[in-house]
Parts: sequence; C-alpha cells; structure tokens
Amino acid sequence: MVAYETLEQILRAQLPALEHEPEVPKDLPLAAVGLDSVATVVLMDTLEDILGVTFPDHAIAPATFRTPGSLWAVLDRLANG
Repeated sequence: MVAYETLEQILRAQLPALEHEPEVPKDLPLAAVGLDSVATVVLMDTLEDILGVTFPDHAIAPATFRTPGSLWAVLDRLANG
C-alpha cells in the first residue's frame, strides 16, 4: 500500500504551488496547481522511480492524474497488483 502522505510529499516536490499547503486534499484538481502534460510525465517517472511501480498504458490517462485521490487509487492498485 502506498501511504497518502508519501504521495503528498512527492506532489509537493513536483508542484511548487503545493509547497506551503498544510495538506493536499484528495479532491484537489491537480491542473489547478500546475500539473500540465509535461509535469504529468515528470510526475509519472518520479512515482515509478520512488515507488517501484510501472504505469500500464491504460493508467496513463487524464482521469488518473485528475486529483491526488484518483492518482492514489491507481498507485494503490499498482502497488498491490
């Protein structure tokens, strides 16, 4: 299982707009805090490296990276899959 706090730390490191937020809500639209297509690729690579998961083609979709909660759900499936 991937701890949500771990995902929060990674998101903060990748998205400077989150740096000073006390918490990252699971329903926060990531596009609203700077996640664009380039940042998505960097984030995906970072998550794969740190967490030791590989995103299958079907998980590389806008819905996966829409919110921290949607991303966390996919990561949980990948880590336990």
